[in-house]
Amino acid sequence: MATSTAVSESALIRYSRWSLAATVACMPLYVVRYKVGPIPTTLLEDLILITIGLYAAGRIQNRDWRPARASLEIPIVVLLVAGLVGIAISSDHVGAVGIYRAYFIEPVALFYVAIDLLKTPHDLKVVLLGLAIGATIFALMNLGAWVVALATHQTIHSGDAPEALYTSPNAVAMFLEPPLAIAAGFALYGQDRRERRAAIACLSIIFVALMATLSRAGWLTLAVLALTAVITMPNRKVKAVLLGGAVVGGFAVAQIPIVHERLARQLDPSFNFNTFEGRLQIWSDTLHMLRDHPILGAGLRNYAQVMAPYVSGNRIPELYPHNVYLAMWSELGLLGLAAFVAILGVLLWRGWRGFYRARDFARPLLWGASAAFVAIAVHGFFDTPYYKNDLSVEFWMVAALEVAAIRAFLKPTTGNPPLQR
Repeated sequence: MATSTAVSESALIRYSRWSLAATVACMPLYVVRYKVGPIPTTLLEDLILITIGLYAAGRIQNRDWRPARASLEIPIVVLLVAGLVGIAISSDHVGAVGIYRAYFIEPVALFYVAIDLLKTPHDLKVVLLGLAIGATIFALMNLGAWVVALATHQTIHSGDAPEALYTSPNAVAMFLEPPLAIAAGFALYGQDRRERRAAIACLSIIFVALMATLSRAGWLTLAVLALTAVITMPNRKVKAVLLGGAVVGGFAVAQIPIVHERLARQLDPSFNFNTFEGRLQIWSDTLHMLRDHPILGAGLRNYAQVMAPYVSGNRIPELYPHNVYLAMWSELGLLGLAAFVAILGVLLWRGWRGFYRARDFARPLLWGASAAFVAIAVHGFFDTPYYKNDLSVEFWMVAALEVAAIRAFLKPTTGNPPLQR
């Protein structure tokens, strides 16, 4: 009987790990929305709940419920408490609860499930495979949208590129940046030839799709990631090749007519698709609002309502202030902003510190995860790479990959023996 139980328990945990990989692969499918009775839900949310349910069933069956620790518990608790405060002061309590559930509770719960499930190189590869498949298919779908637009002779505006599932090309760019960074990590530092070739293939497809979003913040983030690759590369010859390739490649891409138009008219106020001045005005208006609500902010899902008296000109309030730091301040108050910055800062510091001490499989993974948070931090100055169902889950899944890699592979950091390939 004991043997049967052990086998059953092992199967449940294994199923939960594959369910986690499927969830990661299907992050863009939050756009598939429906109701279960009176409760609105999404395909992504249901996959999250299935994964958590399988994991919980496996742990209960084994009578082994030891919550994993990530050494991020204090800022995470503060973030969740700030979310509760955001619900309390919001004028839309039902909507705020939905945002809190989808952007904070479920992704954080999945984060803790993931760091307990990802203990070996095989475990990590299962989830990375899901991420690679999902991101590559999504990138191909967006490139397919370009093919359809060109084949049907649609007019393509430089400020409104074709996209497959989302309502904004910039949202596509924000989603693709972390998978691109992780693929770049394995392309640069992977030791297994098959993994490296697969990473280069994924990187190439995702890179082209990201460039095709025509997102200026996305392009800037790519430039920062290229600079990060040059700075962190210890081999001087490879460093020189990366630098030369980035400069030549950037110059060549800038000569593409639609890219050239997008960049050349960036500071032209008469250009209809120039959003730089618009963003400056949004940030200024948001700071005026926060001056009157400095401690608690506007509340969860309450930015547009509170911003109405502060909006300049004839514009209507945006859903978010096109800046993840201002969004955290507005939605969660100063407490939530401090918690988010602390989490992001710790993940950046530990990730890069771990990368320089890592070897074998952990080295490319930690470079990729750390670079992904660089991308989030940079793009976060121009948009909100967290406040979407897919982006919040992606943030915490990249965090789980980093934490799991550090715990499993870096003996000086954790006291655990490094796992073998």
